[in-house]
Amino acid sequence: MKQFEFRLQKVMETTRTREELKKRELAHAMAVLSENETLLEVMIDKLDQQLDEYHACRKRPSVKVSSMMNFSRYTERLVSEIREQKNTIDRLAEQVMSHREKLIEISKDKKILEKLKEKRYEEFKKKLRSMEQKFMDELSIRAFQNGNGIGQ
Repeated sequence: MKQFEFRLQKVMETTRTREELKKRELAHAMAVLSENETLLEVMIDKLDQQLDEYHACRKRPSVKVSSMMNFSRYTERLVSEIREQKNTIDRLAEQVMSHREKLIEISKDKKILEKLKEKRYEEFKKKLRSMEQKFMDELSIRAFQNGNGIGQ
């Protein structure tokens, strides 16, 4: 009898390759998200520093209007950049979730194929044992017939 051959082996290998690719894509997306979250934290720290400087400047007796205007413009720009960064993070988080969902789907497909292969292999072994038993039974019958002179 021939060796066990799983007809869907190529599909299974392709699914494994797709899973590895999706894992790498997910890892990359998570790294980009993490970098952007770190950038947001830096931006918020800058804003906190700017506000501290603004409040310290306001307490000085000789404050120029132009200085206050510059503080105000810079603060508004930081707030706007922080808002944009939060939007970017939201978009990146959605991408991470999308990659994660696709990876879960591919992993499920791979598991199904692996279980199917296992089931087919068990069926193959069962059939092989059955054929071996028939062969052994046939040998026993012939040995019995040859040993007792039956069938001559």
